[in-house]
Parts: sequence; structure tokens; C-alpha cells
Amino acid sequence: MKVIILAEQCNPIWPSLPGFSYALAKSISQHIDVVLVTHIRNKAGISNQKNNFKEVIYIDTEYLAAPLNKISNFLRRIGIGGWMTHMALKYPAYIAFEKKAYKLLKHRLINKEFDLIHRISPVSPTIPSPIASWTDTPFIYGPLNGALAWPEQFREEIKKERELLSHVRNVYKYLPFYKNSFHRASIILAAFSHVEKDIPDQDKSKIIRFNELGVDTDLYQPAKNKKFDVDQPCQFLFVGRLVPYKCAHVVITAFANSEKLRKKHSLKIVGDGPEREYLQKIIDENQLNHCVTILGWKEQFEVAQIMADSDVFVFPTIREVGGNVIIEAMSAGLPSVVPDYGGPSELIDNAVGIKVPLSNKLEFQENYTRTMDMLADNAELRKLLSNNARARAIEIHSWKAKGLRMKKIYEIKV
Repeated sequence: MKVIILAEQCNPIWPSLPGFSYALAKSISQHIDVVLVTHIRNKAGISNQKNNFKEVIYIDTEYLAAPLNKISNFLRRIGIGGWMTHMALKYPAYIAFEKKAYKLLKHRLINKEFDLIHRISPVSPTIPSPIASWTDTPFIYGPLNGALAWPEQFREEIKKERELLSHVRNVYKYLPFYKNSFHRASIILAAFSHVEKDIPDQDKSKIIRFNELGVDTDLYQPAKNKKFDVDQPCQFLFVGRLVPYKCAHVVITAFANSEKLRKKHSLKIVGDGPEREYLQKIIDENQLNHCVTILGWKEQFEVAQIMADSDVFVFPTIREVGGNVIIEAMSAGLPSVVPDYGGPSELIDNAVGIKVPLSNKLEFQENYTRTMDMLADNAELRKLLSNNARARAIEIHSWKAKGLRMKKIYEIKV
């Protein structure tokens, strides 16, 4: 089997989607022949890594991508536009990317050199894949992730994010190539159930559930000889960008509201962002500096060590389409406390963590505080959830497992 993997965002040394895409492509290449098509900006990162790709083709669209990226960064700096705005500005450059890729591969596609074309990034369904319309080579679309609505009870957070396009998001469905990306696909990989609203009804039969997330289970491991003792302090951990919708203030406020938590236990916050000053103010005003610490941004290996030394992962984000950090926490053997909404609600169940209903703000805060109190007191439950989380990460979420599953999906079509 020989497959073209289109991965415009694919870089082993970059966090989030570029890193995930590289790890997934690399894991697939352990089992079949992969020709990776990616952007020229990823060349330095990929060239310095050992991999099994049969060929890597670099596409240069910087003449268009660079100025659009500058506009996106400028809007973010002045506090206008969020993730949706950023993705909208990527549309023209990505169409140019696939157009160049098709021009380079046209004769090889005509000669039936490849069994499949698989577009793995970008994952947003708002950015279509025109190559599906230009060739009759079987096409796999995804993993796709997005289309998660903002919770109505958290409208204030939407305003804080200053997202320009949140009310006109569906306009992209009328842009060129959108419908054909689905109609021409043989298989559509949907990361989570919320993605299905972006997939046309007549193409929903093609859906296979597969998300873009994964974890290096050798890097993220539980501490050896970890103790689960109710008499020992419980260390809670939050990891993520300090932006409004991640709601780190919820776990800080839990310590402010619970005498038990602030007297005996601790919270570490790993991350940085525009909310850091506001969060530190909450810590200072409630005299929590002895038990709550913002550590700032950390390297991946540092995060892995902090997770290994922690007991419970708390991630109260109100609008998370995925949540790879949850999988990393699972791999480190941490029970997770997450909202029952979006990607986290499908990654976590009662065997590996606790889901808190995304009710009104006051109830959400009270339930989160109550859950953290309960886990701090229940060492046996933490131990059970910890063991289950580590086992699930290895079985389902490791990159090795993801590559093997993708091979089976390819075999469905071939």
C-alpha cells in the first residue's frame, strides 16, 4: 500500500497540531509506504528527525501564507479575533498549497501510483480539500475537528475572546470546494460527535470516529512507587493557555472557597497568556500563594515531570474541541476532572475521571469545588482512576495504537 499524506501543518518540534500531525504520519509510516506532502516551513524540523517516510515533498506558499499570518498575529496582538478568525485567514493559502501539490503529483496520480490520498491537517472542516475534486484516487478526509458551539451560559467569555466570526461561522459552507471535499471522500474521520453537524447529511454514512490526538506514553509516565495516601497532601494540576475559555480561575476559586483544599493541598498552574495577571490577582486577594502557584510556560519534558509528580488533573475549559493535554495527563496516571462538554466529555468517563455538568456558572463552580474536595479525601478512588487512565492511554491513545488503527482503516478502503 502506498499513500499520500497531506499534512500542511506537520512539524515534530512544534506543539499542538503540527506535532500531532507529524506523530500520526510517522506512526502510519511504520506500517505502510507514506509520501508526506507538507509545507516548506516544516523542512528543518522534519529533516532533523529519523523517520520511515518513503518521500517528503515540501510545498512553498509563503508568498501568500506569510502576509496572511502577519495579519492574523496583528489582530491577536490588538485583541481582535480568535481561533475562527485565524482559520479563516488560512483558507486562501491552503487552497494554494493543495493546488501546488496536485500540480507536482498529477502525472503520478494519473498513473495510479498511489492507493489513497489522506488529508490529516488542517483538521478544521472550515478549510476544504480541493484535491478530492481533481483526482479519482480514493480520498480520506480527516481527522476533522471543530463546530463546537459556545455554551450560552458563558457569553461573557465569548466577549473576552473577541472572536469576530462566532456569529457568522457557517458562511464557510458556501465557499468553493466545501461540499466536494465530503462528497468525494471515501471515508470521513470525525474526531468527536460535535463534528458531525459540519458533515452533510448525505455523507454521514462515511463517518469513522478517529481523533487527531495522541501521546508519547514513554515520555508521559506515572512516578515510580507513587503513593496514594489520604494523609498526604494532594497536588492538583492545570496545564493550558491562560485565556478566558480555559477557565483556570475555576480551580483557583475552588481553593479560595474550600478551607480543606487551601489548608492541606496544593494547585500548580502550568501555562501563560493574557489571563495570567488576572489569575494572580485572584491568588493574591484570597491569600493563596502558599498553596496555588502559577509556574508559567514549560517545555514538554518539564510538563511530563510535573504531571508525574501530581495527583489530579483539573481542566475546567468551557469550550474544548479536543484536549490532548487530557490524554497526556491520562498517560501520566492522573485522574481528570473536566466539564461534561465537547472533546473532554468523550475522552473522560467514570473509569478514568469525573465529568462536571456544564450548568450555570455558580453551580459549575460549586460542583467543581465539591469534586476536588472529594478526590482530595479519597485516595483509593484516585488510585483506581490513575491505574485505569494509564492503561487506557497505552491501549487507545498511544501513537503506536493510533498508527495501527489507521492502517486498519486504510485496509477497509483498499
